[in-house]
Amino acid sequence: MRTYKIELRHAPSKNKLNAVPGNRLAPVTCRLAGDDSAIDWARQELIGFYRRHQGSDQQYLEASVFELFPIGSPHEDENRRLGRWVINPDGLSWRPKAA
Repeated sequence: MRTYKIELRHAPSKNKLNAVPGNRLAPVTCRLAGDDSAIDWARQELIGFYRRHQGSDQQYLEASVFELFPIGSPHEDENRRLGRWVINPDGLSWRPKAA
């Protein structure tokens, strides 16, 4: 089992994502079997948040997915970014981390 983290952010638009104060929710973690399970879990969390909080401040929603490495891991970083789910006026899309 691996540990994964989701970071949710929201804004009126993608251009305002970094300018809106308080738009980042507390990260959510979960232990899952692998990357595919984590990606699906993040999708469900994002859709659930969207359904509960529709409004002008939630026109752009983003759920970044990370695998958290154990303490003492030989990896340079403490986590590995898989990508992010985005909901915007064009719909829902998965954006994997660029190679």
